[in-house]
Amino acid sequence: MNRPETLSVEQLTRAVGVLSHRGLIRLVSEIDDNGPIPRLMLTRTFPDLTPHQISHGLATARAHGLLRAGQHAGAPCHQLTEAGTELAEVYEVATRWARAHHFPARDGDFLTRVQATLTLLTQAPVLAALTGEAHDTVATGAAQRVMDGLLPDTEAVIALRRPWTALSQWINSNPSIPATTPRRPARTALAEPGLAA
Repeated sequence: MNRPETLSVEQLTRAVGVLSHRGLIRLVSEIDDNGPIPRLMLTRTFPDLTPHQISHGLATARAHGLLRAGQHAGAPCHQLTEAGTELAEVYEVATRWARAHHFPARDGDFLTRVQATLTLLTQAPVLAALTGEAHDTVATGAAQRVMDGLLPDTEAVIALRRPWTALSQWINSNPSIPATTPRRPARTALAEPGLAA
Protein backbone atom coordinates (compact mmCIF):
# COMPACT_ATOMS: atom_id res chain seq x y z
CA MET A 1 0.00 0.00 0.00
CA ASN A 2 1.24 3.50 -0.76
CA ARG A 3 1.63 5.83 2.17
CA PRO A 4 -0.22 9.10 1.49
CA GLU A 5 3.05 11.06 1.56
CA THR A 6 4.45 8.96 -1.28
CA LEU A 7 1.55 9.52 -3.65
CA SER A 8 2.68 11.42 -6.70
CA VAL A 9 0.74 14.41 -7.96
CA GLU A 10 -0.29 12.24 -10.92
CA GLN A 11 -1.65 9.48 -8.66
CA LEU A 12 -3.46 11.98 -6.49
CA THR A 13 -4.89 13.72 -9.55
CA ARG A 14 -6.17 10.37 -10.90
CA ALA A 15 -7.74 9.54 -7.53
CA VAL A 16 -9.40 12.94 -7.30
CA GLY A 17 -10.60 12.56 -10.90
CA VAL A 18 -12.45 9.43 -9.85
CA LEU A 19 -13.69 10.69 -6.48
CA SER A 20 -14.93 14.08 -7.64
CA HIS A 21 -17.32 12.85 -10.32
CA ARG A 22 -20.73 14.47 -9.83
CA GLY A 23 -22.67 11.17 -9.90
CA LEU A 24 -20.40 9.49 -7.36
CA ILE A 25 -20.48 12.39 -4.90
CA ARG A 26 -24.26 12.64 -5.07
CA LEU A 27 -24.79 8.87 -4.79
CA VAL A 28 -22.44 8.34 -1.84
CA SER A 29 -23.63 11.44 0.02
CA GLU A 30 -27.33 10.74 -0.52
CA ILE A 31 -27.08 7.19 0.80
CA ASP A 32 -24.95 8.32 3.73
CA ASP A 33 -27.44 11.05 4.65
CA ASN A 34 -30.73 9.25 3.97
CA GLY A 35 -30.05 5.52 3.91
CA PRO A 36 -30.36 2.90 1.15
CA ILE A 37 -31.83 3.92 -2.20
CA PRO A 38 -34.27 1.51 -3.86
CA ARG A 39 -32.93 0.59 -7.30
CA LEU A 40 -36.14 1.67 -9.01
CA MET A 41 -35.97 5.12 -7.41
CA LEU A 42 -32.60 6.29 -8.75
CA THR A 43 -33.85 8.80 -11.32
CA ARG A 44 -36.44 10.15 -8.89
CA THR A 45 -33.81 10.49 -6.19
CA PHE A 46 -31.40 12.34 -8.49
CA PRO A 47 -33.51 14.50 -10.82
CA ASP A 48 -30.54 16.87 -11.22
CA LEU A 49 -28.35 14.13 -12.73
CA THR A 50 -28.46 12.69 -16.24
CA PRO A 51 -28.85 8.92 -16.69
CA HIS A 52 -25.19 8.85 -17.79
CA GLN A 53 -24.06 10.59 -14.58
CA ILE A 54 -26.08 8.14 -12.47
CA SER A 55 -24.69 5.16 -14.41
CA HIS A 56 -21.15 6.45 -14.11
CA GLY A 57 -21.57 7.00 -10.37
CA LEU A 58 -22.95 3.47 -9.92
CA ALA A 59 -20.25 1.87 -12.06
CA THR A 60 -17.48 3.72 -10.24
CA ALA A 61 -18.93 2.95 -6.81
CA ARG A 62 -19.23 -0.75 -7.65
CA ALA A 63 -15.78 -0.97 -9.25
CA HIS A 64 -14.14 0.41 -6.12
CA GLY A 65 -16.21 -1.43 -3.53
CA LEU A 66 -18.12 1.62 -2.29
CA LEU A 67 -21.59 0.24 -2.92
CA ARG A 68 -23.30 -3.08 -2.44
CA ALA A 69 -26.67 -4.53 -3.32
CA GLY A 70 -29.06 -5.03 -0.47
CA GLN A 71 -32.70 -5.18 0.54
CA HIS A 72 -34.63 -2.35 2.17
CA ALA A 73 -38.33 -2.57 2.98
CA GLY A 74 -38.51 -5.69 0.82
CA ALA A 75 -37.09 -4.03 -2.30
CA PRO A 76 -33.64 -4.29 -3.89
CA CYS A 77 -31.55 -1.28 -3.01
CA HIS A 78 -28.08 0.26 -3.10
CA GLN A 79 -26.21 0.50 0.21
CA LEU A 80 -22.80 1.87 1.13
CA THR A 81 -19.97 -0.41 2.15
CA GLU A 82 -17.61 0.64 4.93
CA ALA A 83 -15.33 2.24 2.33
CA GLY A 84 -18.32 4.13 0.91
CA THR A 85 -19.27 5.44 4.35
CA GLU A 86 -15.68 6.54 4.93
CA LEU A 87 -15.66 8.33 1.56
CA ALA A 88 -18.85 10.16 2.56
CA GLU A 89 -16.93 11.45 5.58
CA VAL A 90 -14.09 12.65 3.32
CA TYR A 91 -16.68 14.59 1.31
CA GLU A 92 -18.15 16.05 4.49
CA VAL A 93 -14.76 17.16 5.82
CA ALA A 94 -13.97 18.77 2.45
CA THR A 95 -17.21 20.70 2.32
CA ARG A 96 -16.94 21.85 5.96
CA TRP A 97 -13.51 23.32 5.21
CA ALA A 98 -14.77 24.98 2.01
CA ARG A 99 -17.81 26.44 3.75
CA ALA A 100 -15.71 27.82 6.62
CA HIS A 101 -13.27 29.48 4.21
CA HIS A 102 -15.77 30.50 1.50
CA PHE A 103 -14.04 28.33 -1.08
CA PRO A 104 -14.39 28.50 -4.02
CA ALA A 105 -17.04 31.17 -3.35
CA ARG A 106 -19.14 32.38 -0.44
CA ASP A 107 -22.37 30.92 -1.82
CA GLY A 108 -21.21 27.55 -3.18
CA ASP A 109 -23.24 24.35 -2.89
CA PHE A 110 -22.18 21.01 -1.43
CA LEU A 111 -21.15 19.47 -4.74
CA THR A 112 -19.10 22.47 -5.89
CA ARG A 113 -17.38 22.74 -2.52
CA VAL A 114 -16.37 19.07 -2.52
CA GLN A 115 -15.10 19.16 -6.11
CA ALA A 116 -13.18 22.42 -5.63
CA THR A 117 -11.57 21.30 -2.37
CA LEU A 118 -10.48 17.92 -3.75
CA THR A 119 -9.05 19.63 -6.84
CA LEU A 120 -7.22 22.15 -4.65
CA LEU A 121 -5.53 19.26 -2.84
CA THR A 122 -3.91 18.12 -6.11
CA GLN A 123 -2.09 21.43 -6.68
CA ALA A 124 1.69 21.09 -6.25
CA PRO A 125 2.11 24.23 -4.06
CA VAL A 126 -0.69 23.04 -1.79
CA LEU A 127 0.91 19.62 -1.46
CA ALA A 128 4.27 21.20 -0.66
CA ALA A 129 2.67 23.35 2.03
CA LEU A 130 0.69 20.46 3.53
CA THR A 131 3.22 17.65 3.39
CA GLY A 132 6.31 19.66 4.29
CA GLU A 133 8.36 17.49 1.93
CA ALA A 134 10.30 20.50 0.69
CA HIS A 135 12.85 22.48 2.69
CA ASP A 136 11.23 24.85 5.18
CA THR A 137 11.93 27.98 3.13
CA VAL A 138 10.55 26.37 0.00
CA ALA A 139 7.45 25.13 1.87
CA THR A 140 6.94 28.60 3.33
CA GLY A 141 7.20 30.11 -0.14
CA ALA A 142 4.76 27.52 -1.50
CA ALA A 143 2.31 28.30 1.29
CA GLN A 144 2.59 31.99 0.49
CA ARG A 145 1.87 31.34 -3.21
CA VAL A 146 -1.16 29.28 -2.22
CA MET A 147 -2.47 32.12 -0.11
CA ASP A 148 -1.72 34.74 -2.73
CA GLY A 149 -3.34 32.83 -5.56
CA LEU A 150 -6.04 30.65 -4.04
CA LEU A 151 -6.70 31.08 -0.35
CA PRO A 152 -7.36 34.13 1.80
CA ASP A 153 -5.03 33.54 4.74
CA THR A 154 -2.65 31.26 6.61
CA GLU A 155 -5.51 29.87 8.70
CA ALA A 156 -7.15 28.47 5.56
CA VAL A 157 -3.91 26.71 4.61
CA ILE A 158 -3.46 25.29 8.11
CA ALA A 159 -7.11 24.17 8.28
CA LEU A 160 -6.75 22.49 4.87
CA ARG A 161 -4.73 19.79 6.64
CA ARG A 162 -7.99 18.19 7.84
CA PRO A 163 -9.41 17.46 4.37
CA TRP A 164 -5.92 16.50 3.17
CA THR A 165 -5.53 14.00 6.02
CA ALA A 166 -9.02 12.57 5.46
CA LEU A 167 -8.40 12.17 1.73
CA SER A 168 -4.90 10.73 2.19
CA GLN A 169 -6.05 8.19 4.75
CA TRP A 170 -8.94 7.15 2.55
CA ILE A 171 -6.70 6.70 -0.50
CA ASN A 172 -4.23 4.79 1.66
CA SER A 173 -7.02 2.41 2.71
CA ASN A 174 -8.32 2.07 -0.86
CA PRO A 175 -5.21 1.73 -3.04
CA SER A 176 -7.08 0.71 -6.21
CA ILE A 177 -8.27 4.29 -6.69
CA PRO A 178 -4.95 5.98 -7.63
CA ALA A 179 -3.89 2.95 -9.63
CA THR A 180 -6.79 3.36 -12.03
CA THR A 181 -7.79 5.96 -14.53
CA PRO A 182 -11.37 7.17 -14.86
CA ARG A 183 -13.22 5.34 -17.62
CA ARG A 184 -16.64 5.42 -19.13
CA PRO A 185 -19.14 2.88 -17.80
CA ALA A 186 -20.23 0.07 -20.08
CA ARG A 187 -23.34 0.77 -22.12
CA THR A 188 -25.12 -2.06 -20.30
CA ALA A 189 -25.06 0.03 -17.12
CA LEU A 190 -27.65 2.33 -18.71
CA ALA A 191 -30.13 -0.53 -18.88
CA GLU A 192 -30.11 -1.07 -15.11
CA PRO A 193 -33.57 -1.09 -13.56
CA GLY A 194 -34.29 2.33 -12.16
CA LEU A 195 -32.55 4.27 -14.88
CA ALA A 196 -35.48 3.86 -17.19
CA ALA A 197 -37.94 4.92 -14.47
